[in-house]
Amino acid sequence: MLKLKTLISSFFILIGAYMLYGILLSILSHFVPSIDLNTYKQDGILDLLQSNMLRAFVLIVVFAPIAEEMMFRTLIAPRHIDLILFIAVWPVFFLVRFVPLDVHWAVKITFTLIFLFAVTYIGRELLPKNRTSAIRNWLNKHKNLLLIITSLIFGFVHITNYVDAFTVNLTLFLLILPRIIAGFILGFVKLKNTSLIWSILLHAMNNGMAFAFIIFFRNGI
Repeated sequence: MLKLKTLISSFFILIGAYMLYGILLSILSHFVPSIDLNTYKQDGILDLLQSNMLRAFVLIVVFAPIAEEMMFRTLIAPRHIDLILFIAVWPVFFLVRFVPLDVHWAVKITFTLIFLFAVTYIGRELLPKNRTSAIRNWLNKHKNLLLIITSLIFGFVHITNYVDAFTVNLTLFLLILPRIIAGFILGFVKLKNTSLIWSILLHAMNNGMAFAFIIFFRNGI
């Protein structure tokens, strides 16, 4: 029950942080007219929503939270399984990029999840707990630093939502700032509840809320 309360309270903190960000951004835009957030659009996500709503929902609300939490939150105060997942998810992420483009999206996602499960299983068999205890202790010792680093990286990788090639300017930084904030809160939930599943759930709630807002405003309701 305590972990559920942490999840729910963190979700409302996240909403509050977004609202505060919006207010401060409006004030900043008033005093710095050169800041124009409309310069950049998340065209890939918008195109996905227009072409296949079901695919967009599965990728944004289900698949992305699982994959991204494995990539970015597994090193924060990790358990043995967290390290295995971290080791497994990165090569799987790069290898699935070679899957032919004409493969149906559902098949690709299913293949990715099966492949990830298989690599994780092999990793658990080949890497016992005693082999990871030293690095887990080191990572736990530096958990606050890792929370900061992973939150920043999490935010900056989302620049590619707006531009094809990685670049940074004030406008792009302001656009990814909510992702950095979310990274901190997701990492906090991982630390507080000591399990990756809780940050995955919060990530899914966050993306689900964003998905609903995009649909709401796109339809002009």
